[in-house]
Amino acid sequence: MSELNALAQKLAVLSAREVVDETGARMISEGGSPSPVAAILREVDDTVLERCLAFRCGGKSIRIIAAGRRMRGILSVSPKSDADVIGQVLSREDPDVVQAAHDLLEELCGKAENMTVRSLPSEPFGNSGERGVSALGLAELWDVALAEVDSTPKPPMEQFLTVNAPAFSSVLHICDGEIVAKEGDFAALQAIWSTQVEAFREAHKKTLRGEEAAQLICLDGAFDDGNSAALALYDGHVALIAYEAERFGAMQASWQRIFA
Repeated sequence: MSELNALAQKLAVLSAREVVDETGARMISEGGSPSPVAAILREVDDTVLERCLAFRCGGKSIRIIAAGRRMRGILSVSPKSDADVIGQVLSREDPDVVQAAHDLLEELCGKAENMTVRSLPSEPFGNSGERGVSALGLAELWDVALAEVDSTPKPPMEQFLTVNAPAFSSVLHICDGEIVAKEGDFAALQAIWSTQVEAFREAHKKTLRGEEAAQLICLDGAFDDGNSAALALYDGHVALIAYEAERFGAMQASWQRIFA
């Protein structure tokens, strides 16, 4: 691939609507796909000017200094670690340090379900002449397949359901009358679907003029266990969701970002 084509591809990725979590960070690994380490290396490979890449997965965070499509090193991690590799510039001439960086990343995020990233201004790190190791070089040394990273955005409804999955206790996702996914204890959702949703949609359609827009409709008090229910509608997709009531604000914010 020529440099021009590579740049065009990267610009296309940047211009696409990306999945974001409730804090606004970009989601780069969902459900463990791609692997978190592969996702980290792809972000490094997309970084030309020196930046601090702040990754989060669960309650853990990793800050990496990258420049020129190279990882210079790991700036810090949280929870705090006394690993010697933190603060060291990576170099092919010191394979032990390179391997230690891989081992630390695997320990912190190797089995993470989801990972996000923020691109922040760089911070002082090493000497300016210490360039680090290219993302492609690290992928080769660490046996990581960068090709597994799919930069194509997921469809909007799938984005919404994936980003907010931690808030859901059960989901029934239907597209054009066919069940796409069902997760959790969805017996109550099925009851709501059969007794309320179809009647609601028929009545709702009569009030519409023109195309039906994306809508997220909250059904407060649907359950006795403290959970609430919501109906998500978009382009032939219908999702009936049981969620933690206190998370509705974040859920609504993500809906606006994805469907606005």
